[in-house]
Amino acid sequence: VMAQSGAAAGAAPVIARAHHGSVSREERKHIEESLKSGQLPAVVATSSLELGIDMGAVDLVVQIEAPPSVAAGLQRVGRAGHQVGAVSRGVVFPKHRGDLLSCTVVAERMGAGAIEELHFPRNPLDVLAQQIVAMVALEPWGVGDLAAVVRRSAPFAELPDSALHAVLDMLSGRYPSTAFAELRPRLVWDRATDLLTGRPGAQRLAVTSGGTIPDRGLFGVFLAGAERAARVGELDEEMVYESRVGDVFLLGSSSWRIEEITPDRVLVSPAPGQAARMPFWKGDTVGRPVELGRAIGARVRALLRQ
Repeated sequence: VMAQSGAAAGAAPVIARAHHGSVSREERKHIEESLKSGQLPAVVATSSLELGIDMGAVDLVVQIEAPPSVAAGLQRVGRAGHQVGAVSRGVVFPKHRGDLLSCTVVAERMGAGAIEELHFPRNPLDVLAQQIVAMVALEPWGVGDLAAVVRRSAPFAELPDSALHAVLDMLSGRYPSTAFAELRPRLVWDRATDLLTGRPGAQRLAVTSGGTIPDRGLFGVFLAGAERAARVGELDEEMVYESRVGDVFLLGSSSWRIEEITPDRVLVSPAPGQAARMPFWKGDTVGRPVELGRAIGARVRALLRQ
């Protein structure tokens, strides 16, 4: 006869999964679909909650610790009920007594819609180069017409001709020294007619190489032995330097054993149930916005006067 201790079904094997930028796109999509279908009760997310989860299936956002800014707090809570007519609901939990003040001020400013002032970059030449390649990949452009269109954008409103011509020189293969000789030109600049035309492959390059994400020295993590390289996630280069073949680490709430370390990737195999260590990534903490800092300071002074 079964005893009473064996009559219960037990807790669900998976209560929550991690939604992190280091997890591969396919795995993040699987996690989001599981949450949306109701198979997964919750996800634990980092700053990927601000832009990475975009669906109306989230009922409640639980923010642990004060958000770094009012805008970030609204963006994160806005993931809940993210559809027309729905109400976004969130709860902010302070981690300690000192964090209570920040949580209070941020929550009040979120309710008032007091988001921080935005500052856009001036003359980001890397973005300019990408946009020029994308423009000339579709049709020829005159230098004057291209400059007029570019300067209609606020970041490039005061773009000097010298900077524009330097970018065009770089894209057309006119480099300052032979050290750049291995770089392939992306467009043709007919200086007699001032006409810019794209080289073969420019359109594909513009589509696949957009964005301004810098090279952070991350190693891609791929499944070993697979016919098609299945990407699992990524690891910091220092984390890889301190790891050895056979080590087991945790990534995306799953354990993985390192099978091989190459100059640019880590090959792993699943290691379910094995004791694993947590990976680490390094990054500079975003500073507190000046508006939020002043509001917290004003609240502290008001409390001291009471």
